[in-house]
Amino acid sequence: MPFVIGDDDTLLHPEFREAGTALASLISACRRSLWLRVPQLDALTADHAVCDALKRLALSSAKTDIRIQYDSQDKAVRNGHRLVHLARRLPSRIQMRQSQDDDRDNQLCFAIGDGTGLFEAPGWPRPGRIDLCGHRLPRAPRLARQFQEHWERAASSVELRELRL
Repeated sequence: MPFVIGDDDTLLHPEFREAGTALASLISACRRSLWLRVPQLDALTADHAVCDALKRLALSSAKTDIRIQYDSQDKAVRNGHRLVHLARRLPSRIQMRQSQDDDRDNQLCFAIGDGTGLFEAPGWPRPGRIDLCGHRLPRAPRLARQFQEHWERAASSVELRELRL
């Protein structure tokens, strides 16, 4: 489901089983920034297509702004997680922060690409709907402001850092 951010304002509604592919297509279309907000580091963020697209974006330019904010990391720390390993290998390119207690909301699951492209799956991992749009979805600027506010209060997790002995 390739599209171009900034050109295509068609609102797509991928099926649940296509969520990873939809998110990966948004990430692949990004050139400058990706802000990803998920309730937990789970199968969506561990999807091969998502991690491969994140890796390509991270390596495309040192100026690319990749931020990932999550509420829970419990399963990721306990079971290992593909995204955590990627962020550890590219710490200067991929920033990850855990939401403050007051900002946690399991209904918030979205990604904003280049300030205008939007992937949204409210209520993930059981979303009522999944939306994907490359441009001009009115919710994108509001969610970007909310993401920025929560990002400023969020903190890095010491449990996700790689210990170098």
